[in-house]
Amino acid sequence: MQDRGPASPSLDNEDLPLELGDEPTDGSIQVPGVPPPAWSDASLPTSESARDEHRVPAKQVTVAADPAILPETPRSSRGLLELVSPIARRALELGLLAREPSFHVFVAAEPEVMIEDDIVRYAEKFARVRPPPPDIVYVHDFDHPEAPRPLLLPAGVGPTLVSAMDALVDKLQEEIPNIAHSDMVREAQAHLGRELEARNKAVLTQLESTAKTLGFGIRAVQGGVQTFPILHGKPLSAEQFAALDDSTKRALNEAEERLTTEVEKAAALVRDDSARHQQARDEAFSRAAEELIRAGAQAMREGFAEHLPVLAPYFDRVERALVEDWEDLVIDDGGEGEEEEASGSSGRDHDPEHATRLNRFKVNLLVANDPASPAPVLYDTNPTYPNLFGYLERRARYGALLTDFTRVRAGSLHKASGGVLVIRAADLLADPIIWERMKRVLRERQIGAEDPLGPLGLYATSLRPVPVPIEVRVVLVGPPHLYAALLDADADFAALFRVKVEIESTIARTNQSLVLLDAYLMHMGKDRWGNFDRGARAKLLDLATRLAGQQDKLSLFLSPLEETAAFASALAVARALDDGTDGVLSTDGDPGRESVLPLVNLAATPPSAIVVTAQDVDAAWRERRDRAGSAERHIREITLKGEVALETSGSRIGVVNGLSVFSAGDVEFGQPMRITAVVALGREGIIDVEREAQLGGSIHTKGVAILRGYLGRLFGQERPLSLRAQIAFEQSYGEIDGDSASSSELFTVLSALADVGIDQGVAVTGSVNQLGEIQAIGGVGAKIEGFFDLCAARGLTGTQGVLIPRSNLAHLVLRDDVALAIAQGKFHLYAVGSVEEGIEILTGLEAGERDISGRFPAASVFGRVERRLIEIAERLREAEGHGHHDGHETMEEHPGADLGDAADFRRSRG
Repeated sequence: MQDRGPASPSLDNEDLPLELGDEPTDGSIQVPGVPPPAWSDASLPTSESARDEHRVPAKQVTVAADPAILPETPRSSRGLLELVSPIARRALELGLLAREPSFHVFVAAEPEVMIEDDIVRYAEKFARVRPPPPDIVYVHDFDHPEAPRPLLLPAGVGPTLVSAMDALVDKLQEEIPNIAHSDMVREAQAHLGRELEARNKAVLTQLESTAKTLGFGIRAVQGGVQTFPILHGKPLSAEQFAALDDSTKRALNEAEERLTTEVEKAAALVRDDSARHQQARDEAFSRAAEELIRAGAQAMREGFAEHLPVLAPYFDRVERALVEDWEDLVIDDGGEGEEEEASGSSGRDHDPEHATRLNRFKVNLLVANDPASPAPVLYDTNPTYPNLFGYLERRARYGALLTDFTRVRAGSLHKASGGVLVIRAADLLADPIIWERMKRVLRERQIGAEDPLGPLGLYATSLRPVPVPIEVRVVLVGPPHLYAALLDADADFAALFRVKVEIESTIARTNQSLVLLDAYLMHMGKDRWGNFDRGARAKLLDLATRLAGQQDKLSLFLSPLEETAAFASALAVARALDDGTDGVLSTDGDPGRESVLPLVNLAATPPSAIVVTAQDVDAAWRERRDRAGSAERHIREITLKGEVALETSGSRIGVVNGLSVFSAGDVEFGQPMRITAVVALGREGIIDVEREAQLGGSIHTKGVAILRGYLGRLFGQERPLSLRAQIAFEQSYGEIDGDSASSSELFTVLSALADVGIDQGVAVTGSVNQLGEIQAIGGVGAKIEGFFDLCAARGLTGTQGVLIPRSNLAHLVLRDDVALAIAQGKFHLYAVGSVEEGIEILTGLEAGERDISGRFPAASVFGRVERRLIEIAERLREAEGHGHHDGHETMEEHPGADLGDAADFRRSRG
């Protein structure tokens, strides 16, 4: 837990006795060798009169909205942006309406404001006047298969094109195989068949004639012809051939060789005739198929006549490819895998990620827009690389992860093209790769689909889709410090995000803003929370002021109010249905406060039957605070037990109850801390124990340095200051930062120097400057309530209170019980503007003002301080003149010196 800075304590209504040791009765002190000064003897005011002058009335410590200003029924809400300043709304409108491509918007708002959904709704109003953006499709590039091309078509045309292309291919696949059954093709095939048969018969007749001349016969067999010798008109058997003489055999062999040559010639003629026949048949089929393809392509052109400037080149390439490869339309594919396998087997150089055969004619619908809908407004809550920029979808095929142009998937930037894309800046900046590519896309105004893991080099792909032109207005939502950091560190950011919309976390508290916030809060729980009466709604608005920490402001951190309203609704249901059945005991974190919540089915209770009152809201807020207040209760408990030394009554010299703010998770609470000061002989000046222990922050160190400036200004104008004053936060074991304890530290030092007691019943908070002016600090409400709770636990005496800066009066929004105690005079607040006013309240003595001779009143606090400083200086001079310290050596010379009674110069003087 970190202390944001304690504050200073104040006194009770009693005048404290002066403890000046053996000083002369006239208030002066005689120093050897120095003539007695002419001290002033001004009269002193009573402590009660000093306190009455600065006491804060109860009506100034809190605010309460008048339920009468709220309508009986909450008005309709137009969103949270209705509550913000007109300047912010105008800036957002400028960013949404500007046509400049680099006028992207950064909405600077704290995360707790939760403005994203309202920005989306606000942007949708402006999107209604914009035309719908074009559809985006990817098609195959027949000249560059690795680079599919995007086509931008009017809204609604993309799905039509996809259906038309699929229908064209399906129609051709159905019609072209049926060409063979047409009368024209059948007659052509019959004619070609007769011609082929006649030519084959003529070749065979010629071959038979030649064989007969050579003494051979021919017999047709499967797949060709068989020759055999003939003798005396009869076929010659093998035995007969063997019985022939050699000359006859030789003659038959020579004849057979000549016949074989003729057979081969005849076979070549038959093959040529068959090839010509097949070619003629294919040409007939091709002409018929071409007629069908060109008719289909012409129908496509006519169907998309309005869009031919974009589609004509694509249709021309599709028609040419279909005419050239019409055979693909008649091949019976068992499936996509078989098609890929068949195409892959056609050549070793084929890339499996490039479209082939009928896949080339598919159309990938990347983005489809409804022509009747306005421009898109998207809120990407998960802007990962693929979600934002799109990706190449992969599938496992043949042991590899493959993709193709039909698997290009759109991202949020594609889908929001022509409209608005809202993203939380923290989500976008979580990955530097995403941020760098986002800037590149916004600069170039085009986006290409990439593999989601491509930037990391885990997968390689040969597919390089051509980038898609986009026109999108990006709205980043992030905290103001993130905007400043990006502006300082990234030059591209300033060039791209030129419109800043500042959403403040608080708004002015006016009757109009109260009504608007009431409408928004009731809209949040519409149909869920039931009916809130005007008192309950006014209580919620007061809690919004309490969250703002300023009487004239309302907080837009609405999550605590939403939670409170939801639990108040549950408490109202429990109260309404309480019939004395068994319930759940609730102590609300306070042993003196108990309630029984009946075990009822809240979900079964219709919201219209619920009426939530101000008491329900107050109880829900209190219980919400108690649920997270275990750390606060623990610290208060050990303080009450005495484990933490802290008094809330009586008077102590050099001791002030400062106030600090501790953080424990999402809870902040005030806690008093004892601040002490010890004065001794020395020239070290103000020593900050926290800094010596390296537990003090830089701002706290600055506050201590300011104390030295103040003391020097007030007491060091005629002589150098000689003192050693050591300041410590007692029982503090963590880092302390902030300057809100500087006034408490100053009052502690003044008390120790003047030897005047400080009222322990008055705690102190406030910073101080070198001129002695008490300045405003943060967390004043939590600090006051923290000290009040401790005093109330010990028992209020009627003299306890807190001293605060006068400039913090506007920040007082205290709990009702604290305000009631102040109204009843059981607890007090004192508002001061200077150190003089504060020290008078804390000590009951006049601070003191120099007279015309430059002297403070002898019995005033400042008069006592100045006398003590003079005394310390003279004792140091005396000790240094004798060459020793008479038992008052410095801590630097004797770091282990005992600082008991013998070391206290006040007790040893005489």
